[in-house]
Amino acid sequence: MTSLPTIQQILDLEGVRRGEPTVLAGLEHLGRTVRWVHVADTPQSGELLLAASGCLPHDAGRWLERLATTGVVGVVVQSAGALPDALVLAAQGLRMPLVQLRQDVRLSQVTEAALALVTAGQLAESRGHEQIHQRFSELARAGVDALTVVSHAAALAQCPVVLENTAHQVIAFGPAGADADCLDNWESLSRQIVASGQTAYHDRTGWLVTTIGTGAAEWGRLLVKCPEPSAAHVIVAERAAGVIALDLRAHHDEDSHLRAQRTLLTSLLTGDLVAAEFASRVRALGIPLDKSVMVAVVVHDRSPLDVADRIGDLPRDLTGLHGAFDDDSLGILLTLQPDDDVHGCLVRLAEAVRRRAPAVVAASEPVTSVSEVRKALVEARQVAAAASGGSWDAPYVRLRDLGLPGLMYLLRNDPHVQAHVERELGPLLDPEHIDMIATLRAYVDSGGNKTDAAAATNLSRQALYDRLKRIGQLLGADLDSPRVRASLHAALSAYDAIRRP
Repeated sequence: MTSLPTIQQILDLEGVRRGEPTVLAGLEHLGRTVRWVHVADTPQSGELLLAASGCLPHDAGRWLERLATTGVVGVVVQSAGALPDALVLAAQGLRMPLVQLRQDVRLSQVTEAALALVTAGQLAESRGHEQIHQRFSELARAGVDALTVVSHAAALAQCPVVLENTAHQVIAFGPAGADADCLDNWESLSRQIVASGQTAYHDRTGWLVTTIGTGAAEWGRLLVKCPEPSAAHVIVAERAAGVIALDLRAHHDEDSHLRAQRTLLTSLLTGDLVAAEFASRVRALGIPLDKSVMVAVVVHDRSPLDVADRIGDLPRDLTGLHGAFDDDSLGILLTLQPDDDVHGCLVRLAEAVRRRAPAVVAASEPVTSVSEVRKALVEARQVAAAASGGSWDAPYVRLRDLGLPGLMYLLRNDPHVQAHVERELGPLLDPEHIDMIATLRAYVDSGGNKTDAAAATNLSRQALYDRLKRIGQLLGADLDSPRVRASLHAALSAYDAIRRP
């Protein structure tokens, strides 16, 4: 993710090509970035050395070894004749890029052209670093959660990023296009990555590691997978770790694993996550979604956070993911085996929830693919909202259980439904006649039985007759007609749904 030129890009310069460059060693490392170009014999780390054959020392092999220890990325030698065998053999052993320019070129011109390329890269890199700092400053001000920070870090680094706790459990994963297979046997791999200091690179595994927190307050580590870390990778890792530390301090009393689950469910529900990324992040949390049956459940209660705190006591063989969606509802994703009794599992879950708080437990239809999970969550949330105003004897509620009132609640924002209410009930919605709504509802609910309607409204039969006659006149409708009563029943259900908060 660096803007600095590589050795190969410098070899592609017109002035260098005229020298007919021939790579004698280190072909596989021509992608190394060049921080500066030197014609002197004392370059520093990240620099490319240009030399004439006459300037090579007699102990060329040991000379190259000393250069390698300083971090020189490569050596370019201008020579019409063959280079010393000791130099070539040392370069091959060190896997150090060694390039011979067989034709005569002015090294000063080559240096000037290369430095122009390097300077332009340094300017672009500086701007890139500034953008990285700005992005993480914005994230810190916004108070985003750790999963969001990891996602941004992976996008900026263009590399997979893993957030783990001190037990080497993955809390968040930003794939950056990589396969989640890199998380296989993560705990075992992570324990092999031992790095000293705040930020360090583990050469054997290719992970850049930054510690989150210090000393007794150490919380975990942020790891960036990069074969050759650049300064930008280090900045991304350290700034991301800093923002995550702020988030952890602000929510020190919350379980980070539960927060990660809540964020995943919410992000999938809102469409911020696609199914494939959702699956990889859930897998990173150690929650398998390779079981064949999944059911979304939404618990609607006035204190969902309390339920969330006690969710660990619920059947652990059922609750794959869970977290509060908002102030009113708690989302749960059940992960079941194909031969599990779905109804029995839902009853167990509902009974466990209700032992802790009176709540409506709404469930989706079972789904068998991760791509269907979002649809299931939306369905369960709609059912919970529609069922929250009613009374239910069953342990849990599904879409099929809602009936006409539930259907009207789901359709309450549809302009056709709202128009139907106005068309059917319009005159009764005037403040002068609004008290007649209750009389009409009792009559419709009784199926046109005036005796039952009178009892339900505590009216005498004559008073009921008078009211029904007046209602019929206001609506211009024959209330004795079953078809009219059916239409009014739908309108009353929609009216109730629209008025519900």
